Amino acid sequence: MIDLSHIKPVPGVYIFKDAHGHILYVGKAVNLVRRVKQYLQKENTLSPKTVLLISQMYSVSTIETTSEFDALLLEAKLIGQYKPKYNSIAKDDKSPLYVCLTLSEALPRVLYLRGKQLGATKIHKQDRVFGPFQSSRVARQLMHDLRRSVPYCTQKRRNGSACFYTHLGLCSPCPSSIAKLPQNKTLTHQYRQNIFRLKDILSGNAPVVMKKMEREMNQLANRNAFEQAEIKKQQIQALYQLFSRHYDVSFYTDRPDAMILMGKRQLDALAQILDIPIPHRIECVDISNTGGALATGSLVVAQDGILDTSAYRRFRIRTLTSPNDVGMIEEVVLRRFTHSEWPKPDLLIIDGGKPQLSRALAVLWRMNIGVSVISLAKRREEIYTPKGRIALPLTSPALHLVQRLRDEAHRFALSYHRKLRNTRAFVTINRT
Repeated sequence: MIDLSHIKPVPGVYIFKDAHGHILYVGKAVNLVRRVKQYLQKENTLSPKTVLLISQMYSVSTIETTSEFDALLLEAKLIGQYKPKYNSIAKDDKSPLYVCLTLSEALPRVLYLRGKQLGATKIHKQDRVFGPFQSSRVARQLMHDLRRSVPYCTQKRRNGSACFYTHLGLCSPCPSSIAKLPQNKTLTHQYRQNIFRLKDILSGNAPVVMKKMEREMNQLANRNAFEQAEIKKQQIQALYQLFSRHYDVSFYTDRPDAMILMGKRQLDALAQILDIPIPHRIECVDISNTGGALATGSLVVAQDGILDTSAYRRFRIRTLTSPNDVGMIEEVVLRRFTHSEWPKPDLLIIDGGKPQLSRALAVLWRMNIGVSVISLAKRREEIYTPKGRIALPLTSPALHLVQRLRDEAHRFALSYHRKLRNTRAFVTINRT
C-alpha cells in the first residue's frame, strides 16, 4: 500500500516513481492529496493507460507550491527535465507545446513551438525556452492571462503599424511601430523590460516582479502621474489574480475540442453584480474595420461557460462605409435578432461604452425583445448597464469573464476583416 500520509491538501506537483526510483509521471494539482487519491480508485473507474501506470508505481513524492500557477510552471519544467514515460503517452496534443522568448533579438518575440518545430528552429544561447506543457490550450491560456500584467506582441510580421492588441493594452509598446516613433530608445527599453519580466515570471520569480511593479507604481504616484499609476496598479492586480485561477488540464484532456471560457464561480459573480439570473447563454458583439472600409461584425456565443463555436456568426456591414462603431453595432444587433430561429441569449455583451449600449438597447426596444444587455468600454475596462457604470477591480471573476468573451469576439471579427482585406488585395493585384 502506497503511503499518502505525508501528502498535504495544498497546490503542488506530484511525482510517481517505480521500484527503481525512475520517474514514471509528473502532474500538478490544486489539492495534492485529493488528486493522488483519485489514482487509487477501483480499476474499473480508470483508463487503461492509468491502470498500467498504477501497476508500475511504487512511490509518490510531492513538491508543494504557493499556487496552482506555480505548480503549472514547475510541472512543465520537470517534464522537460526528466521526460517521464507516461507523460509522453498521456499527452492530449499532437506534440507538446513550448514557449520561446527570443531574448537574443533587440525586440524579442514570443513564439509557440511544437516539439518538432523546436528542433527545426535556431535557438540562440540567450533565448529562453519553457515547457513542454501538458496541454497546449492551458499553455496558451496561461500566456493570455499573463499578457494583462506584462504586455507583449505576437504579431508575426512587423510592418511598421501597431498591432490590433495595442488598443486593448495587451501589446504596449508595440515593437512593430517603435522604430517610427521619436522616443524609440525609451520604448525599446520598455518592451525589452516587459519580455524579461515575462521570463522571470515563467521562471517562477513572480513575487520579485510584483515588488518591482509596486515600486514603479508608487514612484508614478509620487510624480502625480496618476493615470499611469492606475494602469500599473491594474497590471499588478491581474498578476495577483493569476495565483487564484484554476487551470484545469483534465478538462482539455477529456474534451480536447472544447474551449472553456468560465466556471460557475464567474457566472454566479456576474449574475450577482448585474442582478440577473445566471446567464446560461451569453452572446457578445464586436466590430472590426479600417477607416470604415470592409467593416465586419462578429457574434460569439458561450453556453454554460463553454465557447460554442458552431453558433458563431459574422456580418459584413452593409449600411455604412465610414467609421461609425455605434451605427455598425446597431446594424449587427438588428440583423442578429431578425433571426428568431436562433436561441435567445440570457445576456448580450456589446463591445464599447455608453453610446454603443444605448444604440443596442434602442434596437431591442423597437423590436420588442427583452434581453439583458451590458457593454464593456476598452480604455478603463468599465462595464455599462442601463442603470449606470460599474467599475470592477481586475481581480473580479465577473470582469474576467466579460473580458474573455470580448477578446474572443475581437479575435473572430478581426479574422474575418483580415480575410476580406486579403481578398481585396488579391483581386486588385490580378486586375493590374
